[in-house]
Amino acid sequence: MTALDPGPPFPGTSRDPTVLLTPRSLDEALRLLAAEGAAVLGGGVGHTLRRHDRRRPGPAALVSVGSLPELRAISWSGQHVAIGAGVRLGTIEADERLARVWPIVTEAVGSVATDRVRRLVTLGGNIAAGDDGHDPPVALAAAGATLTVRSASSLRILRVGEANELGEDELIQDVRLLTPPDRTGSAYEKFLVRGVWEYACVNVGAVVRLDDAGAARRLSLAVGSVKGGPVTVDLTELRGDVVDSALIDEVARRAAAATRPYNDVKGSAEYKSRMIAEFSRRAMTRAARRAEEPPCGEGADP
Repeated sequence: MTALDPGPPFPGTSRDPTVLLTPRSLDEALRLLAAEGAAVLGGGVGHTLRRHDRRRPGPAALVSVGSLPELRAISWSGQHVAIGAGVRLGTIEADERLARVWPIVTEAVGSVATDRVRRLVTLGGNIAAGDDGHDPPVALAAAGATLTVRSASSLRILRVGEANELGEDELIQDVRLLTPPDRTGSAYEKFLVRGVWEYACVNVGAVVRLDDAGAARRLSLAVGSVKGGPVTVDLTELRGDVVDSALIDEVARRAAAATRPYNDVKGSAEYKSRMIAEFSRRAMTRAARRAEEPPCGEGADP
């Protein structure tokens, strides 16, 4: 156990030291998280940033889970891949098999901040932050990923967009993705305003699955950096249509209509809506092209 320096308090307030706990197993970590005032510490980036806000009370104890072996693996079965919540984004970016099967995930994690940050940030920490501007949740929402969530007394499955429902005593154990069938393609697109920061102005993920005639058996699109994001756009009515420029234009139109971006330093909401349409068009086009490529031999019918 280690006591962390709380830093200087905001005038008129006090800050108690935060205790750092390092459990040896996932079960031990879940028991520690059940205590009042305990919080999860993964890569540590989020807690480090929050220490600058001296007016907010910090947690009484940080439970360090980033080194737990149960959370550090990328494992494959016949039907899915499970990415441990403690896997660093840099490790996911370098995984060649994942890049072949789900390039949308590789592209999203590879677009996060800098290489140094990606070596620190864990996938679970990036998702649990609940920030609609983060990149991996957008890609994972488009791909239909699910979260395995545990506490000391429960286990449940959430969608990526439900990460804000995590209880204080709960921890993401892993992120699961079905192995896609052949003729499935995916792509991630991100637009930055250089000189402002690395957070996306617009970020979009797309998944396309084609049948032998070139019609869409699956169309998925998720948009980030918008209110309530990542927002999964309803494209159900377009399934069965041939994937051509007219369909992709319709996807882009629906993406802009279904999302509500913010007015901020990166651009007006009106400008961002136009960019959402454009980047949805780009992501969907690249995903469709990848779906037309020869199979990589990793597919399995769900």
